Amino acid sequence: MDAGSFQIYHHGPLATESGLYAGTDGAYNSNHCRNYYWRTVAHNSLLIYDPDEQFDHRGLYSNDGGQRLVNHRYEPRTLEMLLDPENGYKTGEVLTQGFGPCPHSPDYTYLKGDITKAYSSKVDKVKRSFVFLNLHDNDIPAALIVFDKVISVNPEFEKFWLLHSIEEPVIDGNEVIITRTTDGDRGKLVNTVLLPEADNTRLKPVGGPGKEFWVFGTNYENHLRQSLDESTHEHSGWRIELSPEKPAREDYFLNIMQVMENHRQQLNVKRLDGTNLVGVQIADRLVFFGKDSEEIISAGFTINDDGNSKVLLTDLTPGTWQVVKDGHIVIPAVNVKGEDGILYFTGTKGDYSLIRKQ
Repeated sequence: MDAGSFQIYHHGPLATESGLYAGTDGAYNSNHCRNYYWRTVAHNSLLIYDPDEQFDHRGLYSNDGGQRLVNHRYEPRTLEMLLDPENGYKTGEVLTQGFGPCPHSPDYTYLKGDITKAYSSKVDKVKRSFVFLNLHDNDIPAALIVFDKVISVNPEFEKFWLLHSIEEPVIDGNEVIITRTTDGDRGKLVNTVLLPEADNTRLKPVGGPGKEFWVFGTNYENHLRQSLDESTHEHSGWRIELSPEKPAREDYFLNIMQVMENHRQQLNVKRLDGTNLVGVQIADRLVFFGKDSEEIISAGFTINDDGNSKVLLTDLTPGTWQVVKDGHIVIPAVNVKGEDGILYFTGTKGDYSLIRKQ
């Protein structure tokens, strides 16, 4: 029930999973187990909350707004049982993936998946795209961009983008700052929310004493057993919930997380909008996705900065593409492969248009 989830570690665990397997109330099949750490709500994934959804007929599982119980949580005993579509073990599929340009020290790593089948019939579509950027910078070595498309069957179903942390997150406008200051850790993560739009964003922290394992009104408590010398350095007790304010069937989330040591200052980032494109700029990197997370056959964007910029375009229809800058052809023909749908090149200041030739 954690399809699409991710974790980030840099000088300590930053984007974490939550919940305790052991503890005073965390045994297998306990309330904490069934209603929290097994569930989507305890992971860096997406919730779509239908208030009437029931996760099993026995009433043993709470409504966390998350992913369905695959085959009522019966584990497959045979390969045939696992592969039988009637049993519903398939929760998603990889749509495109790629990395490069250097295979040994890539500038980017890209993965896009369709995780619609991880959820019940409350959704029509859930897609998640990841771009991991190696910034080749000792101070800020990397960034992770996550782009989500969520279509619910009912516009009133609330959607939540989750990010878990061990220490309390700080919210500053559209930024979420997570730091590690104990156990010898010294990492920091800064997440910048670029979608939903600022006037349609609700961003709030959830956690702290009495709400560490909070699920829509109930805290499924679990505590370390000090008498057994039980300890963990990754006992997450906080998360942020990002939601659109306005009800809609179709919503998009665009977030970029950069990591550094906790005394460093983050890089400036900004959202980019182009023809059929939405994207992110950080340092000398421009990363674009299809605006509706679908394949595109033409695109356009502008580079406003002096110097060289590394441009990554995803969601391109496979085939031969041409790149035009300020009315002049700069790349006459380049092949976009079906397995990644990517075009990557270095550009300078100007207006760009891209057209699929065949």
